[in-house]
Amino acid sequence: MRGEDEYLTYIIEGKQTRFVIPVYQRNYDWKIEQCKRLFDDLQSVATTGMGEHFFGSIVSKREGDTRVVIDGQQRITTVFILLAALVAQLRSPESDVTSVEASKADYIEGQFLVDTYHPDEQKLRLKLVKGDMGAFSAVVAGAGSLVEGSNVTRNYRYFLRRIAEMPITGDQLFDAVKRLKVIDVKLDEHDDAQRVFESLNSTGLDLTEADKIRNFILMDLAEKEQESCYEEYWIPIERNTLGQVSDFVRYYLAAKMGKTPVVGRVYQSYVAYARRTYTSAQSGRLDTLAMLGDLRSFSERYGRCVSPDRDRSEFDAVLYRLSLLQMGVVIPFSLNLLAALDNGTVSEIQAVECMEAVESYLFRRWSCGIPTNSLNKVFETLHGDAMRGVADGATYPDAMKYSLLHKTGTGRFPSNAEFRSSLATRDYYRIGNRKLYLYDRLENGDSRERVDVVGGLRDGRFSVEHIMPQTLNASWRRALGDGFERVHEEWKDRIANLTITAYNSEYSNRDFATKRDMENGFADSVFRMNKWVGDQETWGEKELKSRQSMLEGRFIELWPSISTSYQPTREVPDEATLGDDTEFTGRDIVSYSFMGDDTPVKTWKEMEVGVLRSLCDLDLGRLYTISEGSSFPGSAFEHEERQGYSKVSDGLFVKSSTSTWFKIELLKRLFELLDVDKGELLIKMTPGS
Repeated sequence: MRGEDEYLTYIIEGKQTRFVIPVYQRNYDWKIEQCKRLFDDLQSVATTGMGEHFFGSIVSKREGDTRVVIDGQQRITTVFILLAALVAQLRSPESDVTSVEASKADYIEGQFLVDTYHPDEQKLRLKLVKGDMGAFSAVVAGAGSLVEGSNVTRNYRYFLRRIAEMPITGDQLFDAVKRLKVIDVKLDEHDDAQRVFESLNSTGLDLTEADKIRNFILMDLAEKEQESCYEEYWIPIERNTLGQVSDFVRYYLAAKMGKTPVVGRVYQSYVAYARRTYTSAQSGRLDTLAMLGDLRSFSERYGRCVSPDRDRSEFDAVLYRLSLLQMGVVIPFSLNLLAALDNGTVSEIQAVECMEAVESYLFRRWSCGIPTNSLNKVFETLHGDAMRGVADGATYPDAMKYSLLHKTGTGRFPSNAEFRSSLATRDYYRIGNRKLYLYDRLENGDSRERVDVVGGLRDGRFSVEHIMPQTLNASWRRALGDGFERVHEEWKDRIANLTITAYNSEYSNRDFATKRDMENGFADSVFRMNKWVGDQETWGEKELKSRQSMLEGRFIELWPSISTSYQPTREVPDEATLGDDTEFTGRDIVSYSFMGDDTPVKTWKEMEVGVLRSLCDLDLGRLYTISEGSSFPGSAFEHEERQGYSKVSDGLFVKSSTSTWFKIELLKRLFELLDVDKGELLIKMTPGS
């Protein structure tokens, strides 16, 4: 790699060299703020007589008569736009911008903007990515119809105005542009462009994870291959994921590896996965088409998950309901299940059965108020659990249900008794947008004749109402009788006292008979769930208890328990995360998984030491500091080797002759202090031990 300081115009000027911004680069995104700074600097150069002005670096790789720009496209593009604006002002009969040379505009255009004699149809000396090229062509051509909405056009108009208002001549501005100096870095054939790119963008501040992944995949391809792959694969990936490519790849990796990468390390995780999965044993090169093909296929599945079409199929109807329930955590499993559906591993009926089981699992847990910290791990590994069951002779749905039913602690599938108990006590009024899911499901179930509950709640035509109002007036107190305060306190926000209505909420405090008999009231309601309410003479504790019992039956019907006849021919380890409320004492450990693959161990001591060493790899300095603080008993850590202690790192030893309970509590406290999610540590134990 060679770098030389050089004037930018010297690099561009009349050498039959064209700059190409490869398709894997993002679009031109300099704003007025950056253009203002450049123009102010150029005016200062012109008025102070400064010899040169440093303008950053340009990294490029020569391919024939083109330079493929790896870094510096924003600066190069902006200078080209500025020169196009200067040409336009010099040629405009209405402009006061002057030059001592009548042909200065032609000179700038011919030497810096257009290569008239180039054999390609496209004569411009700068080729931008597809989204910007049309706007740039119009700017250079001085066309009357510019491309609206483009940063190229916006900045061109800004420069036109600044040039028209500047206190210097056109010659002085052009001379200032000629004093822009850059570090011109040229890569040789043996230089690794991808590694150079990673180094230049190591902070990750400017590029998204998706930008870096796109560059990694496309950078080493020839220009025409880049364009072909970009058009055929990357644009569909962006379209399928609604532009959420970084989020999509994160879920994709969770589906593929059984572990979700942290938000800021999606790129690194994808590179490691791709090199492990798609490197040819013969050539040692990455199979780009296989990588892109798999991403495109999974992006289509991701699109079905995040923007489901309820009417497409029964499977998509469940996906739609889960989107209303706001349970994105299920996406890794959904992606794998859709892939299994596509390749014939499961049938459409089996896929629907699986997703309905997942829906019951998630809604019951939410209703019971069970913490969600274990769910990531559940849905990262659920497909793998199911496939192991299939290999053992089970059907996919049976194996999947077996896995869900054998989760413990905060990963458990709530029983009917626990579910019913939650219905009797839970506040179902203050549930945010999940009301869309709950009341759509209660009203419509699986009926083909649907009331648009979701649309009505969203646009205000419908509302969730208290039958017995939130504030009791004298009429309601008399109707409820002597115990009105207790009845109101106990039942006000329970599901038995809530429904959806189409009447104006200003009537919500009226007495029951009025609310029942008014237009769109309970007796005249469009909602099936109000039919029984509309048949009642009064509304008090007796009616609330009756409706509670009916709704409990409806809830069990809509979100049933699950069962399976599958029993593994070999024992499957019980598993729990560090964040679960599982009792680990007295259990025999089989393995653990933390920040990597499953690690077999024979003792809890091996697990503790192994996890601590991984924590050292994450943040050794903080772990040392914590070990010296007052967060632990003084004997938990030592900095010199002692009997009963195990080495974690140089100068750090942990007391390992402790109980299982102490080891677990020590790790829990460390995870909290180091801001590590307890769900990252998955522990597998001998069943029933």
